[in-house]
Parts: sequence; C-alpha cells; structure tokens
Amino acid sequence: MKKIVLIAQDRAAFLHVAPLVSVFRKNGVFEPVLARALSPGNRAEHDALAAAFGSPDALRVIELEPGSPAVETASLMLAFEQLFNEIEPDFVAPGGHDHASLAGALTAAKMGIPVISLDAGLRSYDRAEPEEINRLVIDSVAALHFVSEHSGLYNLMNEGVADERILFVGNTAIDSLVTLIAEANESSVLETLSLAPKKFITVLLKTESSGNRDLFSKVLELLAATSTVLLPGIPASDELLSGAPGLRLIDMPGYIDLLRLLKESAFVLTDSAEFEAELTVMNVPCLTLRQSTARPSTVEIGTNVLVAPDEEEILKRVSLILSGKQSEKTLIPEKWDGAAAKRIAEVLERGA
Repeated sequence: MKKIVLIAQDRAAFLHVAPLVSVFRKNGVFEPVLARALSPGNRAEHDALAAAFGSPDALRVIELEPGSPAVETASLMLAFEQLFNEIEPDFVAPGGHDHASLAGALTAAKMGIPVISLDAGLRSYDRAEPEEINRLVIDSVAALHFVSEHSGLYNLMNEGVADERILFVGNTAIDSLVTLIAEANESSVLETLSLAPKKFITVLLKTESSGNRDLFSKVLELLAATSTVLLPGIPASDELLSGAPGLRLIDMPGYIDLLRLLKESAFVLTDSAEFEAELTVMNVPCLTLRQSTARPSTVEIGTNVLVAPDEEEILKRVSLILSGKQSEKTLIPEKWDGAAAKRIAEVLERGA
C-alpha cells in the first residue's frame, strides 16, 4: 500500500488534512500518516478533534523546538527527514502554510518525494505576512496543486504552473466544517454564557497585535454600547479593555464551542484570516481588520469585508449589519461542498 504523509502544525492546517486522513483510511488505497508539530498544551484539542474524524491513532507527533522562525523551520526539517527516511512515503501533503508545512515541503522536495499543495495558489500579495512566503515556496516545489477557489487557478497560471498540474477540487477546511457542525450545534456554550443567538458580537483578536491598539479599543467601546461583545482569550489586564466595561471576557473555548459561538454571532470582528471560509459558508458577516486576504472569494461573493484599520469604515459596516441592511444571503464558493477530500483522493488513487 502506498503511503502519504499529511502535515499540520496549527489548527487551520489540521482541519485541511483531517478529512483526507478519514477518506484515505476508508478507501484503503493509501495509508495516511498524520505528522503534526504539537506543543504539549495543544495535545488535548488535537485528540478531541481527531476523534471527531475517526482517526485518533493516525498521528506522529513532531516535537517543536522553540526559537526564531529559522530555528523552528530548521529543526522541523531535521525531524521530517528522519520521519521520511523511516516510512518512505510516496507523497507528502502540507496542510497549511505554517512552519511545519513549509519544512515538510522543503524536506520532501530535497529528498525527491512528490509534494502535493493543498489550498494551492492562494495569495494575499503581502510579503510582510509570514504565511505568504510559505505559500509561494510550497507551491514552487509542488508536483500537484489542488486549488480551493478560482483565484488560486488564476494565480498559478500567471506564475507559469502547467495546466495539467493544477486541479480545482474545493476547500477541505469546509469538509471539516461539515463534519463538525452537527456536534457544534449540540454545544451548550450559549446556555452556559446566557447568550441568545444573533444577539451578540464575537471579537477575535490576535493577542500579539499591537499596531492599532488605540483603534481597537475605541471600536470595542462603541460596539459594547450597542450590543453584547464577546472577547474570547483576551486577558482582563489587556489595555484594549480600558473604558469598555460592557465587554464580556471568556477563556478561549475549545474549537467545537467556538464554532457554535461564531455561527450564532450577529457578526464577527477579527484581525485574523483563520475563519474567513467557515464564516462565509455559515453566512455570518465578518469584518476583517486587514488590508488584504488570500481568499478573495470570501469578499467577492461571501460575507467577508476588509475594513483595514479604518474606524469610519468599521462603524459604517457595523451599522449596516445591525440595521439589517446588509445583504442577508451570500453565495458559497464553487466546490465548497464538503466533498473536496473525496475529489483529491480520487485523483491520487487513479494514479496509484
């Protein structure tokens, strides 16, 4: 039986490869090996999510060596070299654009193992974003490019990738959403927090963000005057909270509970790109405090609005959403239907 190593570090990358682990195990053509770079604090969440996909035992843990991006990537490359020598995979598929995905792709390419790029061709065109560099490098060494949206097709063709190496299959993260949403719908987190559906706003901010703290603080204060504002994972000592007593702080919930909170939010305000795709499919308005996105489909036909660090634009969009004047229904990008992993497996199995 042929072997395929699927690589993940952060949660987003795991949610891209987990459906593939399930499909390969079911089909029996490829033996999937999930190699995940994990810190001890992330193991519990991993185990809970892996169980939901029926693959709690398909895991090889790669130990993370804390340090600079270069140190981390180098140590991960050494770990992947050892792993690949041990199991001799026929393919390596990085799940995301994190350090482990980059390290695994580079190591495989150096060892002559074909690399499969999932979510291929995404571009934010912001070279200051670490993930953008990783996307470019992973795509540059890939033998096959599985594309999740039309922008990926155009980008790869413009970069000179041969047509026969580009396959439009859809977004495997939406496969994960389809798998997990039923469990999320049964979550009691709203009752626990005494929240009514669509009567609160969820704000997800990177705790390390610092460039627009004054703007964030002012916007949060204004939002708290109009609605309940939920702030998961922000410590009470954070300066963002000064002058905004109406904000509700909670510990960062597990992924299933977080998914329920996002689904039931009136809208989401965030400076992260992590949930753009899921929010579009769940039809939840998202205001993203960024100037670019690697997923333009979520802006062009979905719920996502890039508001950058622009207070006037943020407040304008908030007013439209809360007044019900923003379009209530958006489109779901093509092939974001929960069957992307099956399509990828069919392509690989035809050549097996």
